[in-house]
Parts: sequence; structure tokens; C-alpha cells
Amino acid sequence: MEGYSHFCKDEWVLKALLDNIGDSVYIKDRECRLWRISSKMAYYFAENGITDIYGKTDKELFGEAFGSKTMVDDQQVMETGQPKLGMIENHVYSARGETNWTSTTKLPIFNDQGEVVGLLGITREINELKNSEIGFQWLATHDSLTSLANRFMLSDRIEQAIFHARRNNTQFALLFIDLNGFKKINDIAGHAMGDLYLKKVAQALTRNVRSSDTVARIGGDEFVVLLDGITNPEEPEKVAAKLTEIIRMWVDEEEHSVTAAIGISIYPADGEEAELLLKVADHAMYHSKNN
Repeated sequence: MEGYSHFCKDEWVLKALLDNIGDSVYIKDRECRLWRISSKMAYYFAENGITDIYGKTDKELFGEAFGSKTMVDDQQVMETGQPKLGMIENHVYSARGETNWTSTTKLPIFNDQGEVVGLLGITREINELKNSEIGFQWLATHDSLTSLANRFMLSDRIEQAIFHARRNNTQFALLFIDLNGFKKINDIAGHAMGDLYLKKVAQALTRNVRSSDTVARIGGDEFVVLLDGITNPEEPEKVAAKLTEIIRMWVDEEEHSVTAAIGISIYPADGEEAELLLKVADHAMYHSKNN
């Protein structure tokens, strides 16, 4: 047993794993700085002309946009102690200009006292499966008619917004939108016209909010807009008024039109959980619809 214990020295096992595994594996500290990486990942950096790796963050290595996103995921894993599994990501190889599609899992690392001291990441390239797996991923998170986010993706985006707002002491808002008179279009003009109308509404909503906001379709004629990073309670009211007017004024070639009832909830004033915020916005919409 003594020889076995000596043979299984942790550092040797870790080195053997990092030198031979076919995935990009990395270990980060609590500041999201790289501490160890696998040979596969070292080859990626070398191919892109990067030699100074250790102690750097993803922002320094991959740029502000991609690095900011991954650091939010890292911080969420380390602060909650909960893993993130199978996240689909893409990044452009700077040397070749090619998009590299990956599936990434991030796990918290605990010390003997049960404290999170870092993060273990495992990234697997899935370029050969892009057409199928990415397609399935898209279908799982988007509404097939309008291409907007679906309820599943909306819930994930709200959870991310809650995490970010708690960290930075900021606010965000949900706009719950229901179309008045849409059933009449389906009944009179048929479902094909109704589908076209929903697509037009989806396009109008997307064009009139920021790219950082999320527009989702969660039911037949129900939409939700997540306004991230609002500065005051009047801001979502102004956006709601603008969207209401845009929807009211839009008339198709056969003069079908609808109006919108919109309810608003604001984090954290109206709740600190995704389900409660949606219920408050839904109730406010119902009140607006019947008054």
C-alpha cells in the first residue's frame, strides 16, 4: 500500500491527464486567471502565436467580448458552487479566421474545508457535429416560427440577469406582451396570415429594443422582453409605450391589426426570482388588458 500511495502522487496523475487528454482542459483561480492547461489547449495558443498564458484571464487572451461572457460563467460557477454542463460556444481562430465550435463544462474546485478555490474547465471541439448538434441546440432554445428565444432560453437569460444584477447592484425589467385581437386574424384570415403577423410583430419588437436585450415568444400570441441594465423605473414604461404604439400602428395588406397589452415587472422591486418576476409581469398585463 505504501508503494501504491507513492505511485498515485496527485501531481503525477494531473500531469499525465493534462499531457494526454484530447480535450482542452484548464484550471483557473478565483480571479479567473489560468493556472494549468492541457497540451491540447497549449497547442491552440501556440498556433495563434500566444506564448504568455499563465496568470492571464480570458479577456486578455480572447478579447473583451468573448472574455467577458466566459468570465461571467466562471464567476457564477465559483460563487454558487454549481457546475455548468455542455455549454455550446464559438470563437474565431485569429490565425485562420475560422469559427471553432465547442461544448464546455465548468466545475467548481473545493478545498478540504469545502471552500471553492478555483474552477476546472473541459472544452471539446464539435465542429464536425455543427450542422446537427448546433441545429438541435438552436431548436431547443428558439421558437421555430419567429426565431425568437423560447421559454427555456428566456428562463436562462433571466437567471443570468439576476446573477449579474446581484453582483453589480443593478436593475432589469420584464415586459409581458399579449396581443389583443389576434384570435380574430386567425379566425377570419386563417392561420397562415396569423403566422405571418406573429413574425412581423417579432421583427418589430427585435428592431426596437437594444441588441443586449432579449425578446422571447412564450405562447401563441404572448411575448416577453427582458430589458437588461435599466437605470430607472421610468425606462421600461417608455419602452412599453413605444412598443404598444408600434404594434398598434402596424397594419398588414388586408388591414388586419392588433393592439398590445403590456405588463411590467422590475428586479428587485417586484421580486428576486425568475418565476415570480414573470408572474408579476403577467398579472400586470392582465390588469392592463381588462382596464
